[in-house]
Amino acid sequence: MSYEALLRKAWKSGDFLVSESEAAQADPADAATRRKVGREIEEIVARESWDANSCLVGHKEGIMKLAPFVKFREEKFGAVLFETRSEKVYTLSPTGAAVVREVIAGAESGNLVAKLKEKFEDPTGKMATEAETFLAELKTKGLIVE
Repeated sequence: MSYEALLRKAWKSGDFLVSESEAAQADPADAATRRKVGREIEEIVARESWDANSCLVGHKEGIMKLAPFVKFREEKFGAVLFETRSEKVYTLSPTGAAVVREVIAGAESGNLVAKLKEKFEDPTGKMATEAETFLAELKTKGLIVE
């Protein structure tokens, strides 16, 4: 059984444990495929971990999170928010993506902009202003909740 076949089996079944007999049947010459699949899995983990993190953060007063019907995905140009009820897609700039990442990480509404200032240089104050405006817009549209 090839490494790819084992991976497909695991993906379909949800069982990611490999028995000794299945491991013995794996083709040792399939190292290139294992590396490729490993890179792809790492990309998926990096992309999807933001969604998982929102489930792990306990909800407290003042802490924001994405509304249950909103999905977030990072892209090369920034990110995308997808509102599943109305099927609206919002394209986010890098600043918008940074704001949503902080929301998903469980930032409090009062210190989100301060956290962004710690992570990014903002000598003109433009990023802080954009972040505050964008955060207010997300709240108004019901895409984030406190």
